[in-house]
Amino acid sequence: KVLNLTLKDVKIDVSDTGDQYDWDQKGKAALSVQGDGNVEIELDGNNELKSGTQSAGLEKNSTGTLTLKDDNKEAGSLTATGGFNSAGIGGGYLGDGKNITITGGTVTATGGSSGAGIGGGREGKGENITITGGTVNATGNEDGAGIGGGSSGSGENITINDGKVTATGGNYAAGIGGGSVGAWGGDAGSGKNITINGGTVNATGTDGGAGIGGGGAAASDIELWGSNGGNGEDITINGGKVNASGAYGGAGIGGGVNGIGSKVTVSGAAQVTATATGS
Repeated sequence: KVLNLTLKDVKIDVSDTGDQYDWDQKGKAALSVQGDGNVEIELDGNNELKSGTQSAGLEKNSTGTLTLKDDNKEAGSLTATGGFNSAGIGGGYLGDGKNITITGGTVTATGGSSGAGIGGGREGKGENITITGGTVNATGNEDGAGIGGGSSGSGENITINDGKVTATGGNYAAGIGGGSVGAWGGDAGSGKNITINGGTVNATGTDGGAGIGGGGAAASDIELWGSNGGNGEDITINGGKVNASGAYGGAGIGGGVNGIGSKVTVSGAAQVTATATGS
């Protein structure tokens, strides 16, 4: 069964709830999807969701698939902003962001500190994320990937078939893939099983993060904890126009700083530009 929901010119702002310094006081989620079933949300008009600390802008705690769509003739958009330690769309604090599909509309998702734009909250994974159309702008905050893992989290099974996608990682994180090293060391998140079949994709990693692939690690983390950047594995580009840029040792496509890139395949009519910059 599918629960169908329409958001039309909805604005919910509960960003002042909770206490980021007392993690037991979790803020409210502007909209939370729970349970086992599939949920499809039609976007009509301009919609905004802003959540409190530890809660994602559009929080997904369900095991089913969440689909954002714009099937009506009326143009629809969603701007979702996560609270502290949380994704824009996906997981709250320690939460994974899984089984998320975007088929249309204009979706802008910004993570709170340590959260992915779309995917995991702090220490959460971003998995089974599919984009088949629309315009998607996803920005991680601090250690979170644009699309994929939050701080220390991996980004896996991410597929883009069409649409215009811009994904920018937070500090040391991948544009699409893994988040960076968390507060307590360890390695950065990896980016695995990432497939692009079409559309226009601009993916930017920052400070050691890959454009598409593994998250990065700060020099202080490498020195103090012996941390490594995340690996970028099984990345396939079959079509579309892709611009992927890593920085400070992060690959355009592949591993974050000190990470490994493997099984990267480009084929078909894909137009790919991959760069690794020093800044």
